[in-house]
Amino acid sequence: MENEVEALQEEQMTCRNIPIELLVEHPENSNFMNAERARKLRRHIERTSRYEPLIVRPHSSEDGEFQVINGHNRLRVLRALKHKTVNCIVWNIDDNQARLYLATLNRLSGEDVPERRAMLLENLFTTFNTEELASLLPDSEKRISELRRLSHVELDKIAPKSTTEDKLQASVILTFVLEEPKAAEVSLALDLISNKKKELSRSDALAYLAHFYVKHCSPNY
Repeated sequence: MENEVEALQEEQMTCRNIPIELLVEHPENSNFMNAERARKLRRHIERTSRYEPLIVRPHSSEDGEFQVINGHNRLRVLRALKHKTVNCIVWNIDDNQARLYLATLNRLSGEDVPERRAMLLENLFTTFNTEELASLLPDSEKRISELRRLSHVELDKIAPKSTTEDKLQASVILTFVLEEPKAAEVSLALDLISNKKKELSRSDALAYLAHFYVKHCSPNY
C-alpha cells in the first residue's frame, strides 16, 4: 500500500529544472507584487541564488510548455536576472484544480488586482457555487459575491458614446515613459477591458479608462 501511495505521489508531483522559455504565466493570475517588494525579492535572489521553487503544471494546450500556478512574481524576477532555467515542482492537475490553487496559493505574497481576481472566480463559478468557494478559498462569501458582481460590470454603461463627429476627428499620438511595474499595471488594465470588449483596440481601451476616471472620480488637486 505504501509503495502505491509513493508511486501516486511521484506521478502527481515531480521536481524539475525547467528552461525558463518553457514557462508560461497563467492568464487568470490576479496576484502582482509592488515595485518595492519586487526589488527586495530580486536583491535576495541576487545575493543568495535561492528561491522557493515555482509550482507549475504541463500546459493544457501548448505541448512541451508549463503553466505557472504559483510563483509568477518570482518568474518575472528570474527573467529580469536572465536565468536560463528555473527550479519547479510539476503538478499534474486539471483546469479547475489549477484555478483553485491559483486563487489560494498566490494570496501568500503580492497583492490581488480585484478585477483580475473577479475574472478568475467567474470561471470557478462554472463548477462551484458561492458557499463552496468560500469553504475552499481565503475569501468570505460576501467578498466572493462582491467580486462576482464586479465581473459582470457592463462596460457599455461607462463607455462614452461615439458620434459621427468623433469618427471624423484626426488621430493623435500620445507617448508615455513608465517604469516597468507601472507599465505592467497599465497593460493589465487594458487587457482586462479588451478581453471583455473584443472589438476594442488597446488605444480605445485606454480611452475607456480615462472616461471612467473623469466620470466617476473627483480628484483633489
